Amino acid sequence: MHQFRKCSRRNLLILLALVVGYLLVDYVLLSNRDYMDNREKISLIEESIQSLANQGACKIPNLPVDSPEMLSFLKDEPPVECGNENDDWVACHKSTCTIKPEAVKAVGKITCDFADIIRTDDYKIQYSSSPVRSSHSYTLRDSDFVRARCWTDTRQRWTGILFGIREDRNLLERRSWSKETPLNVLMLGYDSLSRNAFVRKLPKTYKYLTKYLKADVLQGYNIVGDGTPQALIPLLTGFTELELPETRKRMKNSEYVNIYPMVWSEYEKYGYITSFNEDVPYIGTFSYRLNGFDDQPTDHYMRTYYLALESQLSYYKRLCVGAQPRHKVMLDYTKEFMQSYPSNPRFVFSFHGELSHDSINLVGVADNDITNWLVDLKRSGVLNHTILIMMSDHGNRFAEVRNTLQGKQEERLPFFSFAFPEWFKRQYKEQYGNFRTNLQRLVTPFDVHETLQDVLNLQTLKSKQKPAHTRAISLFEEIPQNRSCADAYIEPHWCACLNWETIADASSSEPVFRSAMAIVDYINRYTERHRSICATLSLDEIRWAAKLSPHEGLVRYKQNKDTDGFLGEFSSTGTKVAHDMYQVKLVTVPGKAIYEGSVVHDLGNNQFRVKLSDISRINKYGTQANCIYDKDPEVRKYCYCKK
Repeated sequence: MHQFRKCSRRNLLILLALVVGYLLVDYVLLSNRDYMDNREKISLIEESIQSLANQGACKIPNLPVDSPEMLSFLKDEPPVECGNENDDWVACHKSTCTIKPEAVKAVGKITCDFADIIRTDDYKIQYSSSPVRSSHSYTLRDSDFVRARCWTDTRQRWTGILFGIREDRNLLERRSWSKETPLNVLMLGYDSLSRNAFVRKLPKTYKYLTKYLKADVLQGYNIVGDGTPQALIPLLTGFTELELPETRKRMKNSEYVNIYPMVWSEYEKYGYITSFNEDVPYIGTFSYRLNGFDDQPTDHYMRTYYLALESQLSYYKRLCVGAQPRHKVMLDYTKEFMQSYPSNPRFVFSFHGELSHDSINLVGVADNDITNWLVDLKRSGVLNHTILIMMSDHGNRFAEVRNTLQGKQEERLPFFSFAFPEWFKRQYKEQYGNFRTNLQRLVTPFDVHETLQDVLNLQTLKSKQKPAHTRAISLFEEIPQNRSCADAYIEPHWCACLNWETIADASSSEPVFRSAMAIVDYINRYTERHRSICATLSLDEIRWAAKLSPHEGLVRYKQNKDTDGFLGEFSSTGTKVAHDMYQVKLVTVPGKAIYEGSVVHDLGNNQFRVKLSDISRINKYGTQANCIYDKDPEVRKYCYCKK
């Protein structure tokens, strides 16, 4: 018995050592669990960014639009057919909803009960308790949105969820601080469209935008994080999510997103009337992982409409709302907003996701309608005093195209363009000249935010040269040509400028194998708290790997060889490389999930480190993660349900 106790004690000590070792490995792998506070995460990001500090200026990759490999993924989608516009009995224009004479002529007298759709919060709506009955028209009272329930004497029925722009006298009386007439800002964004994908799938829009509206397209616009929030939060606030107060749903005592310093709030202080619109509310940028807005964030806010529409979608044809394509709803609402306040400055950001979020081809069905929308804005005179910004958050992330090398690069280079009135280019010649220079420079969402801030102060704007390492540089100032991803606060995983050297026989490389295992081990540690329902993943295969190494010239450079600095002396042998970085694409089982991750190899202690934000799931998880959907939606990309 004594011998058994001695053996058990020894085994216990061994077990304890293993546990301690396990925890140390977990720390080495840069675990991003909830107990790690935001400051630690920011520190890790900054450490990752600093690994690029000696990589030199960004070289923007030249990615051909007509690459045969990329074109092989394209196909034409059938047009959206919603029926005859007279199938809808009621139409709204600005604040008035009118029963169509054409509909009355077709079906006889029409009577409708109109009930305003009232926002409760970002997840609930209610209808006005006293509907207004009319056989002619209705004026919006308490909301931009109304439900019309209509019938005829022959008992035919029609129901519609309608939108307009409710007239608000308080908004009309809001006055600008600017001595001159301020510039409007109109931003229209599409989810998951790279710069090249925009050109491929929206060719008519692109042609009208660049040829007739003379829009300038940023060639070096680079994302700074994974997904829509990490694209839009820096753009709208100037900060990363980690730098802002906690707003995640699953965190105790977290705040509503109203606490963010949104740029539209700054515009309201300057007398602007504001609007923020986003479709597909169940994956909303600020309401999927985050708490959403408590108080309505802008003067006009379209989420209320889309919440009301959800219960009606099953009654409509594919991609339709009544007799209208759904993508036109946001275009029309945005145009109505811009035309409803001719004497007031306006700021609107409309972001559309339904067509392009999960498909690289479907957005093509909107090409004609977006082009016509631009034509209407031009003809109406709205663009005469408006900065038009058409953009995307990132390139396509999930489709097969993302498995290609060019697809990976395009994800990091979304479409972003500005169209300025011609008078602006003349009046602010120096600022616009800097803007044109920056078209070929490395640009991020932080820079766009700084630019939006400068729009409010154009009269007092003075051109100034900022250092290359400044995180946010207005596009009205010249961005240094030698700016690097480290200067711009872009992590290696997201930097499209990096010189990745593909490893030919990746599966037989020990560093690649260890990098792949670091990714798989990290995923398993991240899902450990849900092990009762999420399976432990194993490495199935390594499909591709690349290594980021400093250029040989950089490592060996010692000093200038000639007086003018044209030639370098490459005789240094003392330069030490502290880190290697590997990017690995791998497959795990069960489930055949495809992941791509960036791993830092610390050469000093021969350790491989990875963090959650550096791991991307690049194929769809479909129903594999249904068991975790409600419990912890952030884990869906990493969970394969046991049942």
